[in-house]
Amino acid sequence: MIDPSAIEVPVALFVYRRCAPLHRTLDCLRASGAGRLYVFSDAAAGPEAQDDVAAVRALVAAIDWTDTIVVERPRNLGLSASIRDGLDSVFAAHESVMVIEDDVCVAPEFCRYAQAALDAYRDEPRVAGVTGLRYPFARDALERYPYDVFMSPRFSSWGWASWRDRWASFSFDGVALRNALAERGAELQAARAGADMPWLIENAIVRESLGGSWDVACAANMLLRDQWFVTPAWNMVENSGIVEGTHGSRRAPGWRLEWETERRPADLGSMRFPPAAEEPGVLRDYRAFFEPGLRQRAVAALSGLRRRRSR
Repeated sequence: MIDPSAIEVPVALFVYRRCAPLHRTLDCLRASGAGRLYVFSDAAAGPEAQDDVAAVRALVAAIDWTDTIVVERPRNLGLSASIRDGLDSVFAAHESVMVIEDDVCVAPEFCRYAQAALDAYRDEPRVAGVTGLRYPFARDALERYPYDVFMSPRFSSWGWASWRDRWASFSFDGVALRNALAERGAELQAARAGADMPWLIENAIVRESLGGSWDVACAANMLLRDQWFVTPAWNMVENSGIVEGTHGSRRAPGWRLEWETERRPADLGSMRFPPAAEEPGVLRDYRAFFEPGLRQRAVAALSGLRRRRSR
């Protein structure tokens, strides 16, 4: 077990009505040495969710392995509003925060990795945040890559972390974002973050037809600022929401996320961090994951999750 006192950056955990996956999420956070834990529990959107929400809140109340601050929403906010309001409050008290949702399970080394990456890029404004997610793209370029992380132009909301000033700089004003994207022509360049990104921006920001899309707004902000997300060369995130959950059936995406603990650096205390710049070979393989075929399956899976999470 990792000593929680060694992890200085707190975790903001967002929960709703999914008690089954939350059990494992909490077990994983405990194994990763998560220190102070802020838990934001959204209220039931209707009578059918009340028992589930009560079960989740009982599970959260039983946490005894770390310092926990629980915020039980008196009314349902929905995922986007809950995350934005919750992170505003946590960043008011802390300079950096790790962010987890209730169906995201992180590997035992995640908190140490995130804290080290936050320290390494604290003063680099072109870095918007840190993720523990490596999409399962081909590893060809990574086998020859001399660093333990690379710079991705894509915001990732599954197991991530950032700093107060970077979060504060994000705009969630749809009109302002649409105008800025049109002025910069950024929606036409969005494919550099993945072939599905123009579709996400069009539906989430331009048409406003995609629910629960706070993360697409973050992605748009990154594109407008030419910012990067620190992305590991090995995966530390599993998302049980891809294949299971309490919100109905989900279409199989054709890919899955599994930890790559066997590929992590032998010494997390001396990870090799590159400058905040593009590595063309790695990004070529990264972007190929989102191309037609794989992209269509990815869009189907991600949009299905988004619809269910938007509540």
